[in-house]
Order: sequence, then C-alpha cells, then structure tokens
Amino acid sequence: MRMITRTTWATLSLFAAVAGCSGNNDLTSPPSTGGSNGVGGGSTGQGGGLASGGSSAADRTTAPGTGGAVSGGSGSVGTGGKIAFGGTNATGGSKATGGTPSAGGTPSTGGSQNNATGGSVSTGTGGIKAIGGSAPIGATGGSKPTGGSSATGSGGTGPIAATGGNVGVGGSSPAGGAASFTCANLSLAPSTSGQAKPSGTAGGMKVLDWAGFKGAVSFTFDDNRPSQMTNYSKLKGSGAHFTWFVVGSWTPSSQYKSTLADGQEIANHTYSHNSTGSQSDLQQNETYITTNFGVTANSMAAPNCDQSWSTVAPNVLFQNRGPCGQTAGTVGPRDSTSAFLLPAYLPNTNESSTTMISSFTTGKWRIFVVHGFDGEASTYQPVSSDEMAKAMTNAVTNGYWTEGITNVGAYWQGQKLISSSASTSATWSLPAHFPKNMCVRITTTGGTVTQGGQAVPWDDHGYYQISLDAGSVTIQ
Repeated sequence: MRMITRTTWATLSLFAAVAGCSGNNDLTSPPSTGGSNGVGGGSTGQGGGLASGGSSAADRTTAPGTGGAVSGGSGSVGTGGKIAFGGTNATGGSKATGGTPSAGGTPSTGGSQNNATGGSVSTGTGGIKAIGGSAPIGATGGSKPTGGSSATGSGGTGPIAATGGNVGVGGSSPAGGAASFTCANLSLAPSTSGQAKPSGTAGGMKVLDWAGFKGAVSFTFDDNRPSQMTNYSKLKGSGAHFTWFVVGSWTPSSQYKSTLADGQEIANHTYSHNSTGSQSDLQQNETYITTNFGVTANSMAAPNCDQSWSTVAPNVLFQNRGPCGQTAGTVGPRDSTSAFLLPAYLPNTNESSTTMISSFTTGKWRIFVVHGFDGEASTYQPVSSDEMAKAMTNAVTNGYWTEGITNVGAYWQGQKLISSSASTSATWSLPAHFPKNMCVRITTTGGTVTQGGQAVPWDDHGYYQISLDAGSVTIQ
C-alpha cells in the first residue's frame, strides 16, 4: 500500500579572499604557517592574498596555518585548500580530512563546515550531490542522475534509502526502478519468514491461494446491533479483521468509524433492510456510509439473504453476500461461485465455538454471518461473545486468513483474472466497481518480477505482491 542546492560556505569564503587582498602586508609578508580559516591565508582563508604560503600571525591577527588561500596548501592532517583539493564539493570535506582550527583550514582542511569527507553539509562521499545522494547516507547515486528518485541507477533520495531509490532497487521510475503501490488487502502475512528469493529460470508464475494462508475465514456482523460495540474489544482481541454490515436507517453507532483504524471494514447492508432488491436503496446507503464514516463501501449483504439483490448489486458494488444458512457452502480458489451469490454460514443461537470452528475448511473460504451477542433482545440468533471470540482466535492461530469480506473477495476475484497457465507474463482487466489498491501474491521459479517496467520486491514470507490495478505483470 501503507523526497528529500545551496551556496556553500567555501564559495563565500573564496569571494571574501579575493575581495580582501589589498596592501603590502597581504602580499609581501614572509611565508609562514597558514591562516585561520581556509587552507592557509588570513581570517577568510586568504593566506597572503593568492600565493601559497600565507601570511604570518603578525600580518594577520589569526593563528598560523599552512598553505595558500586557494592553490592548495596543506593542512595539519589532510590535503587541500578551499576549492582545489578537498574543497567544498571535491575530495576531502569539512572537518574530516585536513586541518584543525589552527592549522590549514577553517575548522578543517578543505571543507567549510561539517564533518564528512567531501561536501559542505552532508556526510557522504562526494559532496552535496555527488556520490551519496541528496540527503545523508543516501547510498550510491545522486538524487536523480544515478538511481535517484526518477532515473535508472542505484542510490537513494532520503536518509539511508538503501540501494535503489525511494522504494527498492534503483529508483522510483522505469528501467531498474522499484514498483511502488499499496496493497490495502494484504496487511496480514502468514507466519513463514526468511524465505529466499527464487533463483532459477525466469517464469513459473503462480498466484498463491488465499494470500499464502491455509484457507480464509471472513467474519461478518449484520444490523449494527448495540452488543457488537459492547463486545468489540473482545472480538478485536482475537487478532482477526472483520466486516460490519450496517443499515443506514437504523442509525449505526459512530463507534464503528473508530474500528477502521484496527483494520475492520464497514460495508453495505442496504438503507432500509427490505428483502426486495432496490438499486436506489442500495445507493442511498452508499451515500450514508460515505457521509457518516468517510469510506466507500465495496461489498453488500442482502437483507434476509434474499437473492433478488444479486441482480441489483452489480450496478453499484463488486460483490454480494447471500444466500446464507447452516448448510451454506464454502468458496474455492478459481471456482465458479458467483461474486453476487457468496454463501454465508449462519450459526445457530448460542452455537459453540467448537461447532463454528468445525466449519473452517482448509483450502476454502468460509464466510460467517452473525448478528448480536449474549441473548440481546431483538437480535436474530445471537451467539455467545466468548464463544465467538474463541472461534475467531482459533482461525487466526491455526493459519487461516481472517480478513474482511472485501479484501478476501478482491483477492479471490483477482486470482481468477490471472490465467493459471501464465508463466512469464499475464494481463487482465478489472470488473466494474472493483476496489482500488488490491493485490495478489505470486511465486516464480526465478527472474525479476516487473509491473510497468518497475521491479517488484521479494517478500521473505515467500512471495511477490503484485498490484491488480496495474493490469499486467512480467517475469524476465
């Protein structure tokens, strides 16, 4: 999904040196050791004007130094005058190599202010823009020429940007740059880590089922019941991400908005909760959600699981939950389930966590529909909040992808858009109302994965994350 030119002190000192050379004292004094500021010279690094040898302490009221003002001289430690060797922009630098406040340079040999090798301010090698990037320790390359934020080489634009610009290897744009995009649906990762990048022959692309987890479980909660917020901390404590299906006309609590920061989702359960499908009703609730919660609802759940909404939903959203019940099935990778008839499991009143857990299926996507908790009045088939939390925790600890319905649904649809026979490249087009910033995870046998000419970085959990918005991927 979740950039860094200035006139240097040395340049100003040089102008001061030339402008201040007047009188015999400046030019005829016997040579001695340096000046007080530059490499040799007087208080402004002049050193007897422009010669090499500088003026004595008697000629200039500053401490003796070694070397001329401009031509070079030598400091007590290093090399260079103000501009030639070790100047503001060349080799040498402030404070590092060449001189102390009393011998051969201002507070250094060949530099003006700071303490690096080569540069008036930065700490890298090569000056402000040479080798080292535009900000401290920017790796190899300037801010743009070699591998910076827009070009092709290596180097970084900000502090310790690693190799390759602001994101990965080589800068932020084409020809060796690193891809930069958001994967809003992939904030959770499987427990595997430390996996080595494939090093074999380029190709062998494969989209991982369920983002690399053993299966997927989406817990969805309908009707904005008060007991949902009462028990929110318990549900959140499971570590799962889940979906609230809100009904606008039933005035959902403003507390739902605060859960978005925890990774939860707010989705559309229609404005009226009427069983019969209505596009205007659905659109009215979209507006309600955007206005009151600041997000766009991408998925809907049919009230009372009525299938009439399956023909209305495609005009507004990219998927719909329903039918639902005890015998509702699961969804498999690349199967033919309609995105507008996603089956959901409806637990019985006070169903045990053991029974709910038994409905999880390895390799499949299980969708739950729950209303309220703990015998709440007017709630359809309430379950125990403790048992619900246990089931959710079990899904997390046992390696299921416990994400909101939109994030899983976008992954499932995205996988089906990429041909299972694709090896070194693939292209696709997203369906109407498909949410932005969705991604899938792929593996390869080797090669570099690119999108739009930019390299996609390897994730040591064992995959590359590619953007579905990009519409294509190449392995080379």
